[in-house]
Amino acid sequence: MPSKDEVHHGQTVAEAVAPLIRIPEPSAAGQPPQSKICNELVSAFQKSGFLRISSPFLPISLQKQAIEAATAHLVSDANDGAAPGTEVVTHPSDPKSYCMLTSKEDAASVSPTLVEYIEALEKTKMLVLHCLAVGLRLPDPNYFCKLHSENNSSLRLLRYPATSEDTGNRCKEHSDYGSITLLLTDGVSGLEAYHDGKWIPVPHEEGCLVVNAGSLLESWTNGKIPATLHRVAGPTSESSCSSKQDLLDAVGRDRTSLAFFADPNTGVKAVLQEDEGSDNGDESEKVAQMSVSEYIRWRSGGADGDAKRSGLAFTTEEEGRV
Repeated sequence: MPSKDEVHHGQTVAEAVAPLIRIPEPSAAGQPPQSKICNELVSAFQKSGFLRISSPFLPISLQKQAIEAATAHLVSDANDGAAPGTEVVTHPSDPKSYCMLTSKEDAASVSPTLVEYIEALEKTKMLVLHCLAVGLRLPDPNYFCKLHSENNSSLRLLRYPATSEDTGNRCKEHSDYGSITLLLTDGVSGLEAYHDGKWIPVPHEEGCLVVNAGSLLESWTNGKIPATLHRVAGPTSESSCSSKQDLLDAVGRDRTSLAFFADPNTGVKAVLQEDEGSDNGDESEKVAQMSVSEYIRWRSGGADGDAKRSGLAFTTEEEGRV
């Protein structure tokens, strides 16, 4: 008799919300993934906005080294001598600290390992974007790749220090701003996605990344791919479907994650094709006129918010979901 947390083929609810897709090694001729993989990826995106992938460009050894390099930088007390752009910042409301690396030069100032990791992520990003275009049946399989040719991605190093058992969210509910986010964690529990009115834990699989859609991709696909709300929960977070013991164990440990934000070219519009027959109010009209850089600045709540990614601004629709 299957447990209440199981669905078809022995999958748990959490595994179904963030299914695991293994992207194979490119062929000798450099051919991209087959359409079957692309269809599976898009299906997962459309269902929940979340999935997990294994990338042929990201061996487990590199992932572990990246976690170690990030942790070493985040726990160091070296801000006084830190290179510009590599400072560790304490979040204004969440119990966490972070460092936003917006270039390979910044990453090199922290660790050569992070440069290698970013280069592998750039290749992985293009694989996912190619799969998106193929799975969505776009005429040009490189459509989304071309929108990201400037490599405007950023890598955010995050540390959640161990805390008390009465802790709520370690990272507040939010959706991401860009097209896709590639997330690596150290396996400490807490990441949850809001799906069908429930906060579902996103399973950790060693050697795999969590991928989620941002609000720009949701806009570009006319809502076919949702920018799902997510958070890092604690033992007292409301409506969590995570194991209470898992969350209690998690707050007793430091937690490190690396979030790679794949932002498009700065001149690309936040809305690629306006629906002339729709009337979604002043906010939608304002967003439709924004470039990507303007949109991220608006979403992050201020003139310099795109660099700090404070995540202060929700869309009206997101406010309703929260």
